[in-house]
Amino acid sequence: MRLKRRKPRDKTGNKPGNPPGKTCSGHIPERVFGRQIDADLTEDGDSTGPDCDLQSEFTNSAGYIGAEFPDPDEQPPEPRESPVITHTIVRERAMRLLVHREHGRKELENKLLQRELPPDLIVSVLDQLVEEGLQCDVRFAESYTRMRIDRGFGSNKIRADLQARRLEHSVIEGAIRDSGADWSGIASSALSNKFTGNRVASKKLETGEYGGKSVSSVKTRARMQRFLYQRGFEAEQIRSAMNNFEATHS
Repeated sequence: MRLKRRKPRDKTGNKPGNPPGKTCSGHIPERVFGRQIDADLTEDGDSTGPDCDLQSEFTNSAGYIGAEFPDPDEQPPEPRESPVITHTIVRERAMRLLVHREHGRKELENKLLQRELPPDLIVSVLDQLVEEGLQCDVRFAESYTRMRIDRGFGSNKIRADLQARRLEHSVIEGAIRDSGADWSGIASSALSNKFTGNRVASKKLETGEYGGKSVSSVKTRARMQRFLYQRGFEAEQIRSAMNNFEATHS
């Protein structure tokens, strides 16, 4: 099969035999197509042509790429109003804490302040609770002292804990005095529970890991005395507890 040979074109892009001034299609003038469009758009400030509208639409639409449009069916959320804190609300918060356990006034005030309640309302509510007998520092000091005694702590430790809760000195000393605790007996019981009631500690005492098999060894006695001192017992109470322990376990 013989292929048909195309006719050569001249430098203007016309086939031989086409009239000059027209391209091969007979409609586009003898100029570069892209440059001609730019010239037509900018010539004499003419910006009303269809090509200009197309370019303007393309330019304006470029700014919406990646933009998020709101759903027309979705209603915008209504702004929430912050609740008004009243005297009743502060009182309810305070009563929740008092129902759980006794609180000192300063301790209760600090907890309410941490909940970002108005300070003036807190003072007013606490004054009312004190008048009604629902909050009492003396009752709190007595309750706290009994609880710490049952856990084997001495008077010095209890006194320091109550001072950290900003109670008055007279209230603290009255609670410790009125407890009627046998501090030497509490120290002996705490020492016995630590070194014989505890299986691990009892084994260490028997094998000499505390510094010697004898209770009277220097290292063992120093460890026991340090334990009682950290528990808040006084020197005389520690001495009595040590003598009692040696007499029982020697």
